Amino acid sequence: MSGNVKENKPFAFDVVVKNCKDFEELKAEAVASGRKRTLQMLHSSHEAELHSMINVFTRGSYAVPHNHWIEKEDGNVIKKGESFLALEGAGRIILFTEDGIIERVVEMKAAEQTMVWIPAGVWHTVIALTDFFIIFENKTGPWKAGEDKVFHKAFPVEGDSMGAKYVRAWEICEL
Repeated sequence: MSGNVKENKPFAFDVVVKNCKDFEELKAEAVASGRKRTLQMLHSSHEAELHSMINVFTRGSYAVPHNHWIEKEDGNVIKKGESFLALEGAGRIILFTEDGIIERVVEMKAAEQTMVWIPAGVWHTVIALTDFFIIFENKTGPWKAGEDKVFHKAFPVEGDSMGAKYVRAWEICEL
């Protein structure tokens, strides 16, 4: 109990189970999406303390480089690290400096069960190197619009045609 609000304890039927059979539907959603990707929440709500998700990226999907270190006007700082586990296909996590220069490229392959931990404040993006790149993601909650990530100002916003040019360059980059 917290204060006068009773918290409901979950039951066995609240446990979420997913496997590769569920990926086909998610792939279809990703292909149909204008963003060329989709996300399935496994956690119960945006208010959950831990967010667990399945992210499906299709080749060519552009995710604006961002980080999860938000300095609010009231002086508070929201810091959220995140972890990834490759479930299907291959992709890259590209890590950037404050100036938008590629600092490190991390190859992720489901066949190698690659896992990555990204601390709060590290600029990054994710790209698919195969037709589909599926990752399991954990991140600290809760989620509130405008309080989850900051987009890097050196890169185009989502939907800008320049994003596709960056993705093509990142697909061939080596460091």
